Amino acid sequence: MDPLKKQLDEMMGDTRMQESRIKQRVKSEMTPTPRKQKRSWHVQLVTAAVAAVAVFLFMTAVPFTQNSGNEGRGAPYDPLDDLAEIATLQKQKQLSTIDYDSFAQLPVLEQLSDLQYVDKETFTLAGKKGLYHTVIERQENLFDEAVYEAGDVVRTMTNTSSHLPIYENAYYEVVAVPGDRVVLQDGKLTVNGKPVRSELKELYEDNGNTIAGGYDQLLNAREYFLVNHFPAENTMQAGTITAVHKIYGEVVALAEQSTTASIYFELENDYTPEQYFDLYLYDQIFGDGSISKRLSASDTPFTHSNRLGELFLEASYRNVTYLSDTEVEIRYQYDREAVGEYVFKMYKDPTGIWQWGM
Repeated sequence: MDPLKKQLDEMMGDTRMQESRIKQRVKSEMTPTPRKQKRSWHVQLVTAAVAAVAVFLFMTAVPFTQNSGNEGRGAPYDPLDDLAEIATLQKQKQLSTIDYDSFAQLPVLEQLSDLQYVDKETFTLAGKKGLYHTVIERQENLFDEAVYEAGDVVRTMTNTSSHLPIYENAYYEVVAVPGDRVVLQDGKLTVNGKPVRSELKELYEDNGNTIAGGYDQLLNAREYFLVNHFPAENTMQAGTITAVHKIYGEVVALAEQSTTASIYFELENDYTPEQYFDLYLYDQIFGDGSISKRLSASDTPFTHSNRLGELFLEASYRNVTYLSDTEVEIRYQYDREAVGEYVFKMYKDPTGIWQWGM
């Protein structure tokens, strides 16, 4: 016997009598008169009605509990108290304990690629001389594909969040990526229905850390779930869903000030126009403004100043066109409908340095 029919029989009793009556009615309506033949769609309607009633009764009696939508409303997570505690820890510099020696295994670069930059913070390594910086790598195709993986250590460089904060002087680890379903409730975190198991999760357990937040969410194409990579012991940490344009790149290497060649260590006159443009944005975001002032051809305020961070991150979308020996056009092209282009000009001054200008 069909399992569905068997279960219906158990719930509703023996339905053979009702089925026989329905079949008899269908048979009587299918008498071979022209009018009855024209109305043969009634047969399909009656059959469909029987099936619909059966399915309805079955689903009512045996609900699909795996569908979270059936659970209805729940108690909403209130982030205010957690936000206050986390913000207080951050203000007192007690939220993170950065272990710079854990970066010692990363390679020390002699030269950076076009998409790499040095973090502004310096540190020393045990048993080594010199001052070091982490090297952060921006991603290509930032808005067109998933660019980070679970386990990547990233910088955010911005105090922003969905409802709990991430901080610019902390390192974060990617726990979930676009397409993952994140459920965080009462400190218990699952990704795609499975508890998170990683070295970082073990560190949190050993440290006595809790993860604050309340989510039951499928991450969209530009969202990542982040947690602090260096949590201080016995502290509450924020689990935060963060947009890709708020993640300023992945930690991939180290730079040493005396041996690594980088535009971010010293201003010289032999860089390309695009490198000077990058340096201008970098100083505007992370520096004190002195270098970007030197790289300005006029006192005119920088256009699109509200997008400095995005323009820096979107370096792979830039195209450079030489208009003359002393003038170039830098154009951001995204090849997406309804997304406008951004155009800037750079001019070469008598000393050989390219400056931004109108």
